[in-house]
Amino acid sequence: MDNFIIESFVDIDYYDELIDYIIANEKNIFDFFGLNNLQEKCTIKIMEYESFREYLKKSYGRVYDYIRGTTDGRTKTIRILSVDDQRKYTTHKNSTIEETFKMLLHEIVHICHDAINDDYNQTIWFREGIATILSGQKYNVVDLTNCDFEVLKNDFLNFGSGNYNAAYTIVNYILKNYEREKLLKLVRDSEYLRKESNRIFEEAKSFFCMNKKSQIENVFTPRTKTRPN
Repeated sequence: MDNFIIESFVDIDYYDELIDYIIANEKNIFDFFGLNNLQEKCTIKIMEYESFREYLKKSYGRVYDYIRGTTDGRTKTIRILSVDDQRKYTTHKNSTIEETFKMLLHEIVHICHDAINDDYNQTIWFREGIATILSGQKYNVVDLTNCDFEVLKNDFLNFGSGNYNAAYTIVNYILKNYEREKLLKLVRDSEYLRKESNRIFEEAKSFFCMNKKSQIENVFTPRTKTRPN
């Protein structure tokens, strides 16, 4: 692959399938960010739990039991747990191969986002919302009335169990209602995003209060692909 190197430190029987999935879906992600290729290849490491846990402790100061994949934009490295270890050691007790592939796409979105803007200050909610949608992960569109947006902006990981649903909801609103030029400005310019974020949140909150029965579908649907002979 032109953009990724895959290293597996555990025995898995879905290695070829994983490669096919990346090949089938990377172009949609690259097109969204206006990228042709990554300037430097990204290494994807499929890890066993002990090493993954040590990395989490070093990076976050603690182990979050729901994290099963993480991205280091500085070293261009994605780390994910095998399906078996997700089931054994995280809250994802019913994890599937398909969910794992979507989780990997989520991390690939972060790598692509980092390639054009690596300013995370108060923007993690936006990055996570983009990643959940572009990877095709299913979260819930939620009522934002009681969402503490200041906490979501400033302490996303410790916001609570609703952090990803809230981010998913706000970014769904943006993708449905903003022209691509403005969307890309939010992606590329963190200072602009920070300036506009409170207004965007209030817009999204009002929109979903007025349209409680409306369902917003993902604009991106990941595809499967048969590996060529």
